[in-house]
Amino acid sequence: MTEGNLKNENYMYQKAVILGTGTLALSCASVLAEEYMISSEIYDTGVEASKTLERQAKGRGLKYQWMKRKELADYLAGICEPALLVSAINPWIIPGRVLENGNLLAVNCHQALLPDHPGRNAEMWAIYEQDEKTGITWHMIRPKVDGGEILIQKEVPITKKDTSFQIFRKQINLAQEAFLDILEELLNGTIKGRAQDGSQPEIRYSWETPEDGKLNLEWPFDKISAFLRALDYGGLEVVKKPYIEKNEKNIFWKSYKIKEEPQEIEEICFDRDEICILRKEGKILLKGIYEESCSDNMN
Repeated sequence: MTEGNLKNENYMYQKAVILGTGTLALSCASVLAEEYMISSEIYDTGVEASKTLERQAKGRGLKYQWMKRKELADYLAGICEPALLVSAINPWIIPGRVLENGNLLAVNCHQALLPDHPGRNAEMWAIYEQDEKTGITWHMIRPKVDGGEILIQKEVPITKKDTSFQIFRKQINLAQEAFLDILEELLNGTIKGRAQDGSQPEIRYSWETPEDGKLNLEWPFDKISAFLRALDYGGLEVVKKPYIEKNEKNIFWKSYKIKEEPQEIEEICFDRDEICILRKEGKILLKGIYEESCSDNMN
């Protein structure tokens, strides 16, 4: 018997169920199975199964499964042995009947410094509201969304160049580090958290976007910059495409550039393929512009 197996026998939790859709779920399951010899299962909570996640999980010898959420809730509510339930940046709100299962120690990773920005796409809201820093929080899962006791937090500064895609990648790394920091206590059942202070801010949902995705050309430089970077997920279709409304048309763009170069005048120039926004603080270019009727679907 290996040292890992000997160590494993002393843990309260011999089974782990990982909920998620990507890299963090895979890394949590991998460390549990490979380094702590804990039986680990990944349940993909995306709208549909991820072939990439399935391939990566099976490549590491991990159990991967996608099922309808009602079926998944039934399974989790019926677990009859002590199990660690890890929600690894999981888009599914876990039903109350699952949390009532006393065999589960349920923890969640949220991509913000709770109590700030509860709900979905927290990195987007942190950038848009021009926060100076963000980070991740591992917390206990309670019926109130993102309202459970805080187990650990790690933070990272937000620069004026960061996009939501870049911040999210940093958050994944922080989440992996923090999970390792608390894993022994989780498996031993000795983890203790601290209650969140004060009233929780407004919870954001997946369909919500700053300003409903509409850019106002009269905004100041910093707000336009924050808006563009907040909605930038590097080509991933996480939120709706930002647009400008003009002459009963919705104007979209394929790329943008922000230059912090002081300008002598403030004006907005429309060219055939580009919109140039000049402010005293700098220049913003919306490149590869195209139009759609306001009645067209913008998603």
